[in-house]
Amino acid sequence: MTPAQQLRRDIETCELPHPMFMEHLTVLKGRIDDALAGFAPKIARVPGPSRVGKSSLIAKLSRDYPETRIDGRRQVPVLVVEVPPSATTKLLPKSVLRALGIRAPRNMTAGTMDDLMVEQLHLAGTRVVIFDETSHLVDEGSRVLPRAASDWLKTLTDKLDMTLVLFGIPRLERLFLANEQLRSRAYPARNFLPYDATDADQMTAYVSCVVNYARLFSAAGYPIDVPPRVLTQQCYLLTGGLIGVLSDFMRELASVMKNEAPRAITYADCQKATESVNHAGSPHRLAFQDSGIDDAGVEPAALKQAYVHVLTSNAASVPVRKKSGDKQ
Repeated sequence: MTPAQQLRRDIETCELPHPMFMEHLTVLKGRIDDALAGFAPKIARVPGPSRVGKSSLIAKLSRDYPETRIDGRRQVPVLVVEVPPSATTKLLPKSVLRALGIRAPRNMTAGTMDDLMVEQLHLAGTRVVIFDETSHLVDEGSRVLPRAASDWLKTLTDKLDMTLVLFGIPRLERLFLANEQLRSRAYPARNFLPYDATDADQMTAYVSCVVNYARLFSAAGYPIDVPPRVLTQQCYLLTGGLIGVLSDFMRELASVMKNEAPRAITYADCQKATESVNHAGSPHRLAFQDSGIDDAGVEPAALKQAYVHVLTSNAASVPVRKKSGDKQ
């Protein structure tokens, strides 16, 4: 394997245990552990913008709670189910069965399919169901009303005494606004948001992610010859604080080096890498578009605008941060 190939492999397989990711992971694992120990079920939900890291969180939970076999019987204590676009109340149990590896007959009625789903979940010993892309249930033009979808989820947790973990973009909240009984069975939403450049602690965490990636490049013989402050601020303009987009950028930057012998990576290389990355920040200030030698750096208002754009374009509310002098 060439140094360039090793670099790409290292970047593509890198999983950053950054603070916000670890905070959500710790809490959700606590909820799952409670369910597996037989405590009362409850519904958890994690709304957040696309590319914030929800898929990585689901993948980590899936790995930490793998399926097993007991006396030859498959046991799936934690099941991950992907909700399809334009889902209906009939497609939901079919999706659960598909996640269990069971193909339901096409002519099966909704009631019979629900019964089959319940039976198979019992047989698999499933105590927690993680629904990915749950916000598909409240897509514009969805074929199922939010109330009907939320009723189905409520019935699932009641009938099976099962904990549910729902992931989706911020409009996921419409399910809970449509059904007070679903809300009463749920924990408060755990909003998975990008890092806010105006929050010192959050920006420190974001900087550490950029630094960790830069170390991988240096270790492979491709040091990034861009001042750390410039690199971090330009990455923030590109990502608006989304670690998923930062990962995309770093993968593309490694790809730019695929035919290069070990050498320093330049600002021009970074500019080339952005051509293959969807710009998540504000379109009014694009990343890596200047000379890269501005000692004044990126003005705080531009960084904040990148963060706000990510939230508003994902229909998420911008958090109101307390000032240091505010009373608690």
